[in-house]
Amino acid sequence: METIHTIETPEMTVKVNKTEIDIIHFIESWLPTFTSWSVKELTYKCRLSADDATAAIEMLMLHGLLDHAPDDSLMGRTIRVTTDGALWMRENRETINSLYMMNDTELFSEAETAYA
Repeated sequence: METIHTIETPEMTVKVNKTEIDIIHFIESWLPTFTSWSVKELTYKCRLSADDATAAIEMLMLHGLLDHAPDDSLMGRTIRVTTDGALWMRENRETINSLYMMNDTELFSEAETAYA
């Protein structure tokens, strides 16, 4: 069963799964330098399947964090971070980082995971 995490703020409540957290964490780490990404690039950088990345991106769009951007002739479908989404990601940076660390079991050895 999939774990859903709720990040609640006065402006917005967002329910995210591990895949969505991976994408948010990656995007937030590059704000404000980069605000547009190709779906292929996010899929590769976050080590996701194309279907999982597409589903996560669609859900993040429903939350208002991401929006469609003009397609790129080389990379295909692109998305951009909304103004409200960028603000939300910055305000919740610590929570996003904590959830990312908690969910990324590759960061720990088996012995460390047992203690955690």
